[in-house]
Amino acid sequence: MRTIDLKTQHDKCRIIIGGHLKDAGKLIPSGRLVIITDRNVKELYHSEFPEGLIIDIEPGEKSKTLEMASVIYRKLLDYELDRKDFILAIGGGVVCDLAGFIASTYMRGVPYGFVASTLLAQVDASIGGKNGINLMGFKNIIGVVRQPEFVVCDLKMLTTLEKKDYIGGIAEVIKYGAMMDRDMFEFCESHIQDILAMKTEILEEVVFRSVKNKCIIVEEDEYETGARMKLNFGHTFAHALEKITGITHGEAVAVGMNLASAVSVKLGFLKEDDSSRLKTLTQQTGLPVAMEVNPNDLFLAIRKDKKKAGSGIQLILLEGIGKSLVHFTDIDIMKEILNDMYRYSIQKL
Repeated sequence: MRTIDLKTQHDKCRIIIGGHLKDAGKLIPSGRLVIITDRNVKELYHSEFPEGLIIDIEPGEKSKTLEMASVIYRKLLDYELDRKDFILAIGGGVVCDLAGFIASTYMRGVPYGFVASTLLAQVDASIGGKNGINLMGFKNIIGVVRQPEFVVCDLKMLTTLEKKDYIGGIAEVIKYGAMMDRDMFEFCESHIQDILAMKTEILEEVVFRSVKNKCIIVEEDEYETGARMKLNFGHTFAHALEKITGITHGEAVAVGMNLASAVSVKLGFLKEDDSSRLKTLTQQTGLPVAMEVNPNDLFLAIRKDKKKAGSGIQLILLEGIGKSLVHFTDIDIMKEILNDMYRYSIQKL
């Protein structure tokens, strides 16, 4: 078990890698407890939940909406939950995003914590205080930044994931190596089969490194005005791909990273050899590196992305393995890039 203390200017959060769901109750202060989870997690792990009111939701992005938030707000009111009580989210990225948003907005803020049950949640969604819900299918359009009291990353819970869901989380692991940590990228290259096999010590290491990298960025830029933008490497394309194709977040990030990498090559920022390394590592996981879509559909979805700024969009590109940059692109030029670059990337990938 390893612990990282995330400390921002206004808040702090303890992250426990290799902790256990059954011990989460020890981290919760006195007062009443509401647990927000999904029905799959409840069915598998209900016996390990601490004592409290359980609110379960349908698994998947369809639950990450204002409508579902409203349903849960009403249940909290009925339960007469107040700001001395506690909300615990047990689940993956959707549960963490939704529960964190609800805890941050109900009565202007109730203390909360996470037990992250998926690899994607453990290395990304539960870390850093971003909490949000979708609107009309557009990802995380409504949200806040507020840190949980703690995050427990229970590696044992990963063993009950479907293979596709586990592998999807590896896309976020690769992201950290590609955009900020060359040593981590090379570690993944050397140990990809062990990661796929969930070898305990290797899995703990990649979760620890991923969390550590994200904490470094969040401590520098909690509210995403600078360095934290780089954590969106691949995500501008990914969120648009999720919207128009319905593929999973991990699959979309994998395609989005490789598309951004190909664009980086075409614009002269990245060497072809480094782009090929990213493609090879992604393919070794079984994740996709490209897919056929209409570039105009992609452009229209990107126009609604929260990384849009005025007349342009902040596109995260690579200068090398472990080195990224924020490239401001005019929105009209972005359309030309998508028409040209997307065809280029499909051909090259």
